[in-house]
Amino acid sequence: MANSIWTTEEFTCPSCGMNYTATREEQHEKRSSSFNCSVCDTEVHAWSGHYDFFNWKGVRSKTPVFGRKRA
Repeated sequence: MANSIWTTEEFTCPSCGMNYTATREEQHEKRSSSFNCSVCDTEVHAWSGHYDFFNWKGVRSKTPVFGRKRA
């Protein structure tokens, strides 16, 4: 779609806590759909309106590092 506005949004699975990003794009026509978690198959986000989401990606969370700080 030419001249559309894209934004990146973040989502978290309400069941297992997996984090995702997706690109939201404005559309001329109304659309509705949903996205399910790739880990536990729970619905992460559902939408309806003049926009659509695509390019869903799982975001790896960084685990905390314990111990002494290196100089």
